[in-house]
Amino acid sequence: MQQPDPSKKSKRIPLVVTLTALAAVLLFGLLIHRFFAAPDPSAGGLVHPAQAAETIKADATSRKSEHPQNKVIVYVTSWCPACKMTRDYLKEKKIPFVVKDVEKNEKYMKEMVSKVGGYRGVPVLDINGKILLGFNPHVLDQLTK
Repeated sequence: MQQPDPSKKSKRIPLVVTLTALAAVLLFGLLIHRFFAAPDPSAGGLVHPAQAAETIKADATSRKSEHPQNKVIVYVTSWCPACKMTRDYLKEKKIPFVVKDVEKNEKYMKEMVSKVGGYRGVPVLDINGKILLGFNPHVLDQLTK
């Protein structure tokens, strides 16, 4: 019986490692896109942070006559530092908002999870139907303009 050539085996290992790394990067990219972007921001849903500022500003301009103020819902937990920073920031900027503690009310948790497609991290902000994940002062600044 003939023994396999060891040099061929050693050439395959870097190829397998490279393909595995490429697959991991692709999977990570798909997950990031799933949680931080929506195919159509005008239809509501998740918005990429880079597009959120423009979307919020355009919505605010087009809705000024309909809704004099932005409707902001903040889903939080009591122990979350980013939730506290979000609430403090909104208060500082005098942006009216409603707090929904997902820890204290299961209805709020179900509501939040249905809006974001299964994501369970906090804070989650619902700004006129646009969903933003986490504390992002740059996007929140657009509400004050």
